Amino acid sequence: MKKLLLLFSLLLSINSFSQNIYWFDVIIDVDGGNASNVAELVTDYYSSIKIPEDVSVSFSSIAMKGNNFKGTHILSMFSQSAKSLADFRGSLKGPKWNLYISNMGKYVNSARRSAGVGLLNLNLDKQQPIGQAWVFKVKNQPGFAASFGKLMKSFKVPGLVSMGQIVHGSDNGENMYIYASYPDLESAFKFGPDNKKEQEAFATFQKEISNSTYSQTFTRVLIKQF
Repeated sequence: MKKLLLLFSLLLSINSFSQNIYWFDVIIDVDGGNASNVAELVTDYYSSIKIPEDVSVSFSSIAMKGNNFKGTHILSMFSQSAKSLADFRGSLKGPKWNLYISNMGKYVNSARRSAGVGLLNLNLDKQQPIGQAWVFKVKNQPGFAASFGKLMKSFKVPGLVSMGQIVHGSDNGENMYIYASYPDLESAFKFGPDNKKEQEAFATFQKEISNSTYSQTFTRVLIKQF
């Protein structure tokens, strides 16, 4: 019964936000001297192909991260349609794609892929160039989502905010994330509870998710949006 109530709370939270966002990320590790070459290859390839209207592709540098995070750049594909995203990912093939991958291989030390879904999304029209992700290991995912939905009703945010699941390619049991975007680094540095109401809401959120384990955070800076 308790799990059913938590699931019901999750559904109520989702209904107050926008629809799901499906995403596919490729995190690559590149030596500093090769960063401009990789950015040029990515820009040339994704600027030359047809990207569906309901699919977005972005390329960013990872400006801040923990010691255990291996990666310098992230290529992201996302859509409100799982089918559109899957179809687009499946279309990346052929001679031009093979040449692109071959050239990237000259500069990329390693690459890993992950995919998931944003379940609670706010301010989709305010996607900003600076983005920060907080990653968690969560046992009670419906409860985590319900607590986050409640927090967002009391918290003012400057840009896109998303909470969702890491479905494929997670490390060490990481399965949930919170993502927020900002117009500039100053806004990112200043982000946090801004008044007593927000402080109390955030303290409640932290208490309610105390059984979850905070794993890592990283910050990305947009290089190119396609």
